[in-house]
Amino acid sequence: MIDGGTSDAGSAARGLLRDPFGLGGTTDERMHLASVVRVMRRNFLSWKRFYRASLVSALGDPLLFLFGIGWGLGRFVGDIDGVPYAQFVASGIVASSVMNVATFETTFSTFARMREQRTYEAIRATPVSLTEIMGGDVLWACCKCLLTATVMTLVLWIAGLLRSPWSIALPFAGFLVGVPFGAVGMCVTSRAQSWDYFTYYFTFGVSLMFYFSGIFFPLSSMPGGLQAVAWSLPLAHGVAITRALALGTPGPMVLLHAGVLALYGVVAFRLAVRWMHRRLVV
Repeated sequence: MIDGGTSDAGSAARGLLRDPFGLGGTTDERMHLASVVRVMRRNFLSWKRFYRASLVSALGDPLLFLFGIGWGLGRFVGDIDGVPYAQFVASGIVASSVMNVATFETTFSTFARMREQRTYEAIRATPVSLTEIMGGDVLWACCKCLLTATVMTLVLWIAGLLRSPWSIALPFAGFLVGVPFGAVGMCVTSRAQSWDYFTYYFTFGVSLMFYFSGIFFPLSSMPGGLQAVAWSLPLAHGVAITRALALGTPGPMVLLHAGVLALYGVVAFRLAVRWMHRRLVV
């Protein structure tokens, strides 16, 4: 019986390797890093034409929240767990800004490329597969997260809100946090039939995570049931990582949080590929 169970597990693993996205091993399922990078580079060249407006939108809101709430409200709140409130909020704002960048890139921008600009259709006329196009979009979203986290780190350092040498790793943490949000954004886009569809995700998904993932207050202050819900959200794990690096308190739990984010990214991207193929591949 044990041998039979081991054989079944081995067969399942081999099947997953042959058909990772459950599409029957179709040609449009293939995934080569070189093609993914080419799609990412195409998006980068397109973004260069309007990068100033993109940076303003990516950095404006988080910095306003930081200085308005962190410094303004922080004067009346005091310290949290021995940390000045401005520093406490700053360490979480890095994760939320990354979430917004990855989400906007793989929802509105991807939807525009897919439906309005018909970029997906044009690239699919080349040897690049649909899965590789989606991978390129997610990779580009993560690269934008890396850039955003880098600029945020510099601003926070100049403002005196980062004093730990571990904060130099915040840009790389931004790239990691961008992976699950880029993949989840692709899931939403694969189901969207119009621009209005994104309102539901931004209202009940992004806004919910922004306010209840520990950016403005410790999750430990919430009732047990709500804490469990909060820890099931990817942003809570992203905030835990960026806060540990910003405050200089990394530990083994950081690896656990990173593992949860990686799992979110893998599962969400697999779902996104399946749903997008059902939509676009005839």
